[in-house]
Amino acid sequence: MEDKLIAITIGLLFGGMFLYVMFRELYRLLKAHFSPGAQGNRYFRQGKLEAAIASYSQMIEEQPDNVEAYLYRSSACIQLNLLEQALDDCNTITELAPQNHYAFLNRGAIYGIMDEDEKFIEEMTRCLEFKPDLQDALRNRAYAYSRTGKFETALTDFSRLIELAPDKSSYYSERGNCFLSLQKYSEAIQDYTQALQWIKNSWELHSWRGYCFTKIGKEQQANADYKRALELNPFNTAIKQNPEDITSYQRRGNLYFDAGQYQKALNDFSKIEETSELTAEILVCRGYCYLNSGEISLAKDEFQKARSRNAYGDAINKDPLNSSNFLERGFLNFYLEDYQQAIKDYTHAWKLGEQSAELLPFRGAAYIKLHEYTKAKQDYETAIQNHPDSPHAYNGLAWLLATCPDERFRNSNRSLELAKRNCDLMTTPGWNDLGTLAAAHAATGSFDEAVRLAKESLALAPKHEKANCQTRLEHYERSEPYLDLDP
Repeated sequence: MEDKLIAITIGLLFGGMFLYVMFRELYRLLKAHFSPGAQGNRYFRQGKLEAAIASYSQMIEEQPDNVEAYLYRSSACIQLNLLEQALDDCNTITELAPQNHYAFLNRGAIYGIMDEDEKFIEEMTRCLEFKPDLQDALRNRAYAYSRTGKFETALTDFSRLIELAPDKSSYYSERGNCFLSLQKYSEAIQDYTQALQWIKNSWELHSWRGYCFTKIGKEQQANADYKRALELNPFNTAIKQNPEDITSYQRRGNLYFDAGQYQKALNDFSKIEETSELTAEILVCRGYCYLNSGEISLAKDEFQKARSRNAYGDAINKDPLNSSNFLERGFLNFYLEDYQQAIKDYTHAWKLGEQSAELLPFRGAAYIKLHEYTKAKQDYETAIQNHPDSPHAYNGLAWLLATCPDERFRNSNRSLELAKRNCDLMTTPGWNDLGTLAAAHAATGSFDEAVRLAKESLALAPKHEKANCQTRLEHYERSEPYLDLDP
């Protein structure tokens, strides 16, 4: 009997303890569910940010040291653009929990919204001290470095992001943009190509890669990318939905220009002119459209208008270390036949580190116009050395060595070698390439071949070049090499 009483007593004790534990846990769960913090989280998820802030504030009154409440309230305040309050919360967190990396992440976001890039970078760096591989912080800092022109530093962050997430296409495209800004065109092409494995229908990636191919002289690949970018462009749809969308006309016009569809580009640029004054940038683009269509007089008119509006001047004043603006202004001055000023711009771009395969061949051509043949030859030779797979310099040097009026610079055999190499590098040699090859053959005494090539060149030449091509053909038919007495 005594044993039975003991057993009953023990059972009651354990049963009571179980009920006590059960009710205590239930109370804890109910309290957590209906606590200000839990309510705040629900409001936050529902997008009721003012209510969430009120709940978090109540929780902070009850628990002044609750780090999570400050953190959540700061996040809600950021979304409502209550930046000073959010900043105060982040400062409090760093006092209560100096190693809480989320506080630095949020505080950095606040500085980012305030456009305080240096403070933004500093906060991301402090966050990364505690969480070295936190992708949000690395990505934010990389973007900030890019935005502030610190491309080399941004590359380091993007490269680490790619190590952490090798299948993230945006990291490759953004790193490619850094390489593009640094004029590391081959590296940019590699990253854009990698990104295109995941985003096959990105018109922007094709456009950027096409630009890089142009800069290293690979015209065939560039044309293929520009064509694909035009096929994928979103501007056709945008213009159908809003025929007054001037920005879409401009961007589509630029794509038409890149793809060599000059009349369509002119049509889009003209549409802009119906409602607003054309910028110097668009005037330059229109000039190139006319130039490539053989309308030389119209091209010069556009270029002159652009220069009168200080084309590239504002960009140079804003960023005097950007070599591309000097290069582009050099092209503009070249086509306006202001060769001295063009050479100054090309030289300044070169000193700033411009890597375009076009720079030295164009400066060489300007030197030829001024009869400075030694400098022209040096530029062409350096260009070939720097960009051996780009056709830009081969044609210019071949022409100089075949037709220079100063016999000290003529070298017929090397001219023929260079002219052939130029044509080999072209997908389809143009009238000018064939004309140079014809001049090189004539210089070596191969007049039959020179006549054949000169006829092909004449057939392909634009109207404004027909007379010059005919003159050269007549020289070869008389078994005379051609000398360019008026370059």
